[in-house]
Amino acid sequence: MEQGIATQKAPRSALYACITMMLVATMAQGSLTTDAPYHQVDRCALVDDLQFDGQAANASVQWQVDLGPRLPGSNVSESFRQTITDQLTTLGYEVTQQEHQRYDMNLTNVFATWTPNGTSTGTLVLSAHYDSRNIADQDDNENNRTLPVPGANDAASGVAVLLELANHIPTMGLDHEVVLFFNDAEDQDQQYTLGAEAWAENLTQSEIASTHAFVLLDMVGDADLQLHNVLPGNETLKSRVVELGTDLGLVNGTVDCRGEAGLDVVQYDTLVGVLDDHVHADALGIPSIDIMDTSYGEPKPYTFGSYWHTMEDTPDKVSAESLGAVGRLVELGLRTQAFVNLGEEIESGDDHPSHADADVEDGVSTGSKTLASLAAVGLFSIIGFILLVEWKRKP
Repeated sequence: MEQGIATQKAPRSALYACITMMLVATMAQGSLTTDAPYHQVDRCALVDDLQFDGQAANASVQWQVDLGPRLPGSNVSESFRQTITDQLTTLGYEVTQQEHQRYDMNLTNVFATWTPNGTSTGTLVLSAHYDSRNIADQDDNENNRTLPVPGANDAASGVAVLLELANHIPTMGLDHEVVLFFNDAEDQDQQYTLGAEAWAENLTQSEIASTHAFVLLDMVGDADLQLHNVLPGNETLKSRVVELGTDLGLVNGTVDCRGEAGLDVVQYDTLVGVLDDHVHADALGIPSIDIMDTSYGEPKPYTFGSYWHTMEDTPDKVSAESLGAVGRLVELGLRTQAFVNLGEEIESGDDHPSHADADVEDGVSTGSKTLASLAAVGLFSIIGFILLVEWKRKP
């Protein structure tokens, strides 16, 4: 991904116009809150039974880093694909691959599809990039800047969450397909999101229309987890993430399902523009969200933190707790249909309120409404940031 939605893949003037239109379209999608619940079950009744294992996900991060640099076209990348293909096939997924060539790179996207018994009501895509960056160009040590990044958080963390979720999806009784999309070549040199771009270009109109949503997980393992409001993105999905985070105790100033004060993890008052894999689905009109921590390490101007794109992106900077928090959030979203049927409106009479305390629900609603006004501020902030980056670029 690239900070400030800056890229060199296309003429910059055309890209800026495209990004602006996407952001305007994002805000035009409607209110950040819904007057009625998106499910008819008590979310809090499910919280204690969530099965996601943060320790297992953390072990997956270590395994991926131990493989070595997962560079497009490399033997290490092939070994990674073969291992997850075997694992996912054993679990009952149909695993396929698509190969593409971009900028002299051979890249391979991997798709693991879980299809429910009976008729599917559509497809939900959960995605993460599995390639690690080929150069540590943001490292403070100039001698490190040509070395490949270990990629513990920026690559392995999102993949680890998907692989652990894969263990539980077959038992959820879902009525829709789930595609686990492991995309390649997201972060190589000055080329970004190539795998997701190739996927989007090859979708048929029928496939686009049947896709409920595209949920991206990127840099979600930071031990100091701070999930920010990434633009562009679907506002209904964002609102639901805030609600799910509230249930799980991840939103500061709220009370979770156990009556305990929430942590400051889901920080959707902070808006950040990011060119990431989700922008291609978003441009096709597929509801999309990028669940991402945009502050990895200490703050560093014009970057995603002091560990980003450096040799410091190592497993010790990632925690099982953070992976578990994100994994449980997505699992709860899956079990409550939070990521599907986004256009449906359900009457507000909820016989199974998520929180026993009505004040908590009011707080969540108020917090979500705040996002609507912040989106407008975010649009102009991002445009200004783009102009600043352009001004500061070396000729």
